[in-house]
Amino acid sequence: MDKRIIADGALIDDVVYGDKGQILKPIAPKNITEAKLVDEMMSKYPHLDYLMCLLLIQSTPEELDNLTKNPPKRQLNTSTIIKQDFFLDNEPKENTNNLVIT
Repeated sequence: MDKRIIADGALIDDVVYGDKGQILKPIAPKNITEAKLVDEMMSKYPHLDYLMCLLLIQSTPEELDNLTKNPPKRQLNTSTIIKQDFFLDNEPKENTNNLVIT
């Protein structure tokens, strides 16, 4: 029986699986020095969160160099356009065909 399925009498598996079925490892400090570095980094740079600090500390110099030289392209914020059909009693005074809700 697959351990990822929760059923009465089934064995419970504490492993977390990804979309493709691969086993995901938790992101945690490897030792006490990394945990202290994360705390120091978070106090020095309050705009960074815990996971970002941990990933920066655990990254290799090659990965950091690649990030600084080839940053990912910035994606612009997108808005959702909702178009609905509705009837008004009077003639519309303004264009209500396309409503943008943000």
